[in-house]
Amino acid sequence: MMTDEARTENMHRPAYGQTQRRTKKGRPSPAIRFWRGAHRVWGRLFCGVVNAWRRLRKGSLPDYVVITLRGDLQERDPERPWFFDFLPGYRPPQTIESLQRAFDRITDDPDVRGVLLLFKDASISLAQAQSLAALFERFRRWSLERNGRRQAQRIVAFVEQGTTAVLMAASAADQLILAPLSDWSVLGLRAAPLFLRRTLAQLGVEMEVVRVAPWKTAADPFIFDGLTEEARTQYEWLLDSLYSDLVEQIARGRKLAPEQVRALIDRAPLTAQEALEAGLVDALAYEDELPTLLGDKTKPARLKAYRRVHALLYRRVRPPAEGVIGVITLNGSILPGESRSFPIPLPIFGEETIGSATAQQIIRAARQNKALDAVIVCVDSPGGSALASDLIWRELTLLDAEKPVIVYMGDVAASGGYYISAPGRKIVAQRATLTGSIGVIFAKVNLKDAFAKIGARRDEVKRGAHADIYSDVTRWQGELMERIEQMLNHIYAQFKARVVEGRKLDPERIESLAGGRVWTGAQALTHGLIDAVGDFQRAVEIAAAEAGLADARRVALIPVTAPRRWLPPAPLEAAQRLAGGRRSPQLTEMSALMLDRELQSLLERGAFWLIEPDLPKFY
Repeated sequence: MMTDEARTENMHRPAYGQTQRRTKKGRPSPAIRFWRGAHRVWGRLFCGVVNAWRRLRKGSLPDYVVITLRGDLQERDPERPWFFDFLPGYRPPQTIESLQRAFDRITDDPDVRGVLLLFKDASISLAQAQSLAALFERFRRWSLERNGRRQAQRIVAFVEQGTTAVLMAASAADQLILAPLSDWSVLGLRAAPLFLRRTLAQLGVEMEVVRVAPWKTAADPFIFDGLTEEARTQYEWLLDSLYSDLVEQIARGRKLAPEQVRALIDRAPLTAQEALEAGLVDALAYEDELPTLLGDKTKPARLKAYRRVHALLYRRVRPPAEGVIGVITLNGSILPGESRSFPIPLPIFGEETIGSATAQQIIRAARQNKALDAVIVCVDSPGGSALASDLIWRELTLLDAEKPVIVYMGDVAASGGYYISAPGRKIVAQRATLTGSIGVIFAKVNLKDAFAKIGARRDEVKRGAHADIYSDVTRWQGELMERIEQMLNHIYAQFKARVVEGRKLDPERIESLAGGRVWTGAQALTHGLIDAVGDFQRAVEIAAAEAGLADARRVALIPVTAPRRWLPPAPLEAAQRLAGGRRSPQLTEMSALMLDRELQSLLERGAFWLIEPDLPKFY
């Protein structure tokens, strides 16, 4: 759902379906030419009126537009009911998408000197810090291309309280200001998983775990007392890659040698004064001192929040869109059924899940939308159910057979998250993205000894030799263990086959990349598991190229969401828009989920897991 400024921004853009009507010779149809003419007339009229009002209120324009970053930062604007925009006091979640939209508007105005970003208890990841740095660079390029400027508009970052990732992002600004009593706390990176095997043993709880991939560490805390050799080696190469990127971005932004930055990190935490003396920041100031610092004593800089001035900023007539790219967002753990959102994060599964049934409907909607030239699938998932992952994989494979599918990975796209990414014609990730983990695991709890400690026992009657194979008092051994291993090996072979097919890899090479190994985006690029490193805009450029669109800057991006009516599957050769059937439910309330024990049912059905929930995440 668009914010007010986003809705206003798109008022003079063409209807999406209009961009797709072409004559057989490939030239624009008369309808398209008429629409483009109307677009120019309306755009000039609309922008003329708005800019005339701007001239009357030019004295209200700021020198710097202020954008405050608080709390969690998301990649894309979330779907939400339309009426949320009109609720008193409602503020939509902050996203990199909304930041780019704001930066794009600000660069249109020749009288604005730049942007002031206030980092107030912002929570961002290393991958998001890299996306912000890329956005800053585009902002400077845009400001030079427009208005005939000789010098780019400036980005000023003011940090009250900075985590490693916040200071990494702020280092890419033109000027970095730190609060006087704050500190520069880039301490490096650390991963320290907690191991609970002995604790569980004291309670009489035993974890039954079968895995066919020695690097698959998802269940290690429950079956080992410390890091295995494989796990330690994996953490070493992940931290080497992430730490190198951290040092490089700070060094590049602050114009310091990488060796200097490494030495300063080893001395951290540094006081604000020490950081100033080392060249890590440009100034120390309180927020009330910023106008004078960015201007001078006789003429302080005028600072105003973006939400107060966005309607006054100069407007340019944007050319009509030459193509349409759909955007599908798949965030959370992968489970069978409908997607869900929880007010309180669940252990392992987090705050939200990707339901295979919901994902299937969204992908079918994209497939049947003839207006879409290509589709970008944003994946941020540690994986989940093997069955649910395969069902989503199938729908994305069908979609890519009819229009280009480009996958953009967020912080994590590992295990099942990588499984559903494999059909992508091209895959883009940030250097700090964690991906791979091609492997399968099965785990269940054995409570037989725990029940004995409290004087409880199960007394069962069964038919079928393996009826109790998933029971919480059954120990896997002999024939049961052999059967579980056979099933895991089958799923693992399928996983590798999907990757070999999607990535066009040598089947022999996959063994050195799989086994549950996790890679950063930078490493995945070297190994051929992804095609490019960059932010979402890089995925847009690749999608436009794959769709044969000449200019990625002239494409319309539209979110693809679950249809209101259930869409049946369509054969590959004839995807048609079909309507009918029942209404597809969207989000299930936590209370209802607990009452009908649906979550427990889902977990029992998803016996085999492509999941990596214990990956290190740095802020």
